[in-house]
Amino acid sequence: MYDVGYAENGVEDAAHDEAVLKAQLKHYEEFGMVYDSDKDVLYYNGKLVRWFEDYYELSAEERAGIDFFNENGVIDVYAVRDFSNLIQNDDGSFDPSGKIVGLKEFSDKEFAERDINAIKNPPRAVCYADESGPLTPDEAQAIADEYAAFGVTYDATIDHWYFNGEKVRFFQDVLTSNGESLTGGNFHGAIRSSWNTDGTIDIYTVRDFTNLNTSGNGTLTGVEKFSQAEFDEHTRNLTSTQREVQTSSGDCVVIQE
Repeated sequence: MYDVGYAENGVEDAAHDEAVLKAQLKHYEEFGMVYDSDKDVLYYNGKLVRWFEDYYELSAEERAGIDFFNENGVIDVYAVRDFSNLIQNDDGSFDPSGKIVGLKEFSDKEFAERDINAIKNPPRAVCYADESGPLTPDEAQAIADEYAAFGVTYDATIDHWYFNGEKVRFFQDVLTSNGESLTGGNFHGAIRSSWNTDGTIDIYTVRDFTNLNTSGNGTLTGVEKFSQAEFDEHTRNLTSTQREVQTSSGDCVVIQE
């Protein structure tokens, strides 16, 4: 599972990362941007791309999308999206991503003023619990509904998660991801995590980040159990009770209480 960074086979993990990235970037080929997977570089109209971004707003505080950086590039590029005719989903909600209608180069001035050091050394963002405190039982149940088809249930009376009947200790859900490992220092995305000392298993979600759902998160395709070795590693690293927290971007660290 590439987004969580726990694949036991590093070669398979890297291959999955590359396949996902290629699928994401293929959407831009019709607008003149090509990804060279052998060199891990982007070209726009034949010119090497330094910075590429394609973002769209989910709310006043959140946005989704992808970006790409190659320090040796000679131009910066951004995607242009049309939000005037949003597609309505079957449930009545609207897809916030709009439609890609083109790509444009940033100006020479914007290229020169871009803070490359900030891109190369992103701040380590820490997940803080919402000021209102832990999720209410109703909020947690609403979240649980998405997991139900994959064997995850929530007992609001004791505030506990179960996976196929077993009590969950550590539950990690990477909602959005740029394809980087969580531990590599280059991860950007959103993470939802929970920790309960009474649990006996650790689980994680599998999401398709090339196919976003109506909330702007990767489409949930499965829930898996961490191996015994990974469970033991979590036991060494996670020793305090943790509240369920969420961040919209950055390298996320769950606050321990």
